[in-house]
Amino acid sequence: MNILILTAKCGMGHYTASMSLKQKLENQTTQVEVLDFFDLIFPNLKTIIYGSFNFLVTKCSHIYNFFYRFSAHSNFAPFKKIMKKRIEKILNEKNIDIVISTFPVCSKYVSAYKKLNHSDLKLYTFITDIDVNKEWLTSETDAYFVSSNETKLQMLHMGICEKQIKVIGIPVRKEFKRNHPAKNKNEIVVMGGGLGLIPYMEKTLQNLAQNPNLHITLLTGKNQKLFDKYHNQFKNMTVVGYTNEVHQYLNKAELIITKAGGITLFEAIHTKTPLYILYPFLSQKIGNAKFIEKNEIGKVIWNKNENATTDILTLLKNPQKLELMQKNMQNIKSQLEPLTVLDVYEKGA
Repeated sequence: MNILILTAKCGMGHYTASMSLKQKLENQTTQVEVLDFFDLIFPNLKTIIYGSFNFLVTKCSHIYNFFYRFSAHSNFAPFKKIMKKRIEKILNEKNIDIVISTFPVCSKYVSAYKKLNHSDLKLYTFITDIDVNKEWLTSETDAYFVSSNETKLQMLHMGICEKQIKVIGIPVRKEFKRNHPAKNKNEIVVMGGGLGLIPYMEKTLQNLAQNPNLHITLLTGKNQKLFDKYHNQFKNMTVVGYTNEVHQYLNKAELIITKAGGITLFEAIHTKTPLYILYPFLSQKIGNAKFIEKNEIGKVIWNKNENATTDILTLLKNPQKLELMQKNMQNIKSQLEPLTVLDVYEKGA
């Protein structure tokens, strides 16, 4: 069986989820390939597309949020016939049986291809945040794999059939799911995803780094400027660039200070690492933060001007609170369905 996973590097979460899926499916003797949709369809525009995305997220989040809300009321997908030909070419070349989408634009165009071709190709969409924007939903999607029961409920209210929705969590690599050692007291991980973006965290980070009783691991991802700024600056801080060993650092940490990204959320859940979220400001991250707060698996600071240092130190001195957060994370894990793509395919969904 040949499976194609289509994704995009608008942030690293969608791509990371895709690689986690690939890892799991390959263990089931399946041929799996992950392709960047924009590299496949718009190779000459890819750099501009990603540069624009990063600029909006870091410099003009209010404009990004406007477009995010607009997409919830629009099924806009231009150049469908041109895209159909390009999608058809890759599907035929690779003899694809299943397409998995981890990015809404991919779902839109593969759905359009299926409709125009009257195709019975299986299209499975993995939604990589808690809140569902309607841009994820398409008429030709055969099954949706979602993060939580809250996500499922949203989709039912949007008219999606219950049998199409599988609650499995957001895919993470198998390393995050293994048995975990005891946490190191006063060990903190600070990270801003694969791109290493930590707006509104730096003041708190610097304050914490001056506390000799803590050890901080700062994961800077692909942000070389951030790495250079903090490398060897504080004795009790270890600075690490882009790494595939995030699970090792989370396994040791009592707390992770981070953005409310969907992938990071479920990496923390699987390693039972309580979350501390500083000022979520992108629409989908706000939804993730509300989930964290509602399920008591972490703490969210909603005011970007608040100095969180004292609050973090107080939390670290409250082992009962941290243990409750870990227990709640275990409860979330226990609610996930142990399904795979192949299970759903074999049942004809």
